[in-house]
Amino acid sequence: MRMFNGPLALCASLLIATAPALAQDEPQVFNAFAIAVANGAIVRSAEKQATIAGTVAGPMFVETDEGPIEAGRVTCSAMVKVDQGSRRVTGGGACSFVADDAAAAWGEWECTGYLLLGCRGKLTLNGGSGRFAGVSGESTMTWRPSANVLKQQIDGPTIQNWTGVLSWRDFKLAKAKP
Repeated sequence: MRMFNGPLALCASLLIATAPALAQDEPQVFNAFAIAVANGAIVRSAEKQATIAGTVAGPMFVETDEGPIEAGRVTCSAMVKVDQGSRRVTGGGACSFVADDAAAAWGEWECTGYLLLGCRGKLTLNGGSGRFAGVSGESTMTWRPSANVLKQQIDGPTIQNWTGVLSWRDFKLAKAKP
């Protein structure tokens, strides 16, 4: 079973393509994206505020001169606050990127934006396993939702199958020196 999650899949594919350079400790810069699906719960947290807690996951692709190459899968946790008056969102979470060979990288993200338009912020990698052991890096991370389905449940609304695109621009990736 393939385990690639958005940003992490991107890192995985980029690391596959840049393995010789990383072996020489040369930082790599690339762009990547994931076709992702978000699922989670919406909890009213104040009179005009809601909090969304969930996950965003999907296959990750690295952009190359020859077109996108699938790099793995990314899964990100998300905790996002929504101001229901202005529809402004602020949030953060963690991402796990897993390549086909089970090598993984992890990072944390934060972003701001507007409900239904998406958010933009920063992803910072803080480690990994397998061939990604000792990896570090950072990127601008953007979430752009394309459609959503809110389902009313007994305990409140949920997000189910909210599709969109996660993207990472100017992703700087490096391995720690041995």
